[in-house]
Amino acid sequence: MSFDHKNETLSITVQPGEGDKAALNDMKSLSGGERSFSTVCFILSLWSITESPFRCLDEFDVYMDMVNRRISMDMMLKMADSQRHRQFILLTPQSMSEEDVFNNLKFLQADTQSN
Repeated sequence: MSFDHKNETLSITVQPGEGDKAALNDMKSLSGGERSFSTVCFILSLWSITESPFRCLDEFDVYMDMVNRRISMDMMLKMADSQRHRQFILLTPQSMSEEDVFNNLKFLQADTQSN
């Protein structure tokens, strides 16, 4: 990230893979999953420096593949575990059944079946 305080701008440069050595300056050139993962990383960095009793994300993993979703979930769960004085609300259409790693976290799953 590059801050330009004079012009009040923030530029984000993303390098999606190790094989691609050229950094991408345009987020529009990333795939949906790469953009979602980059956004989660950016939000996690903001959460580490801001004060708020709530941390909310909605459908953050819709375009992610399962590998990047697992990495994102691990990062968010570690942050939630380290910030127990805050409430994390993560809304996702994906299953959260495998997320029983942390004993002090509770997962609520909405019933998506209509009767």
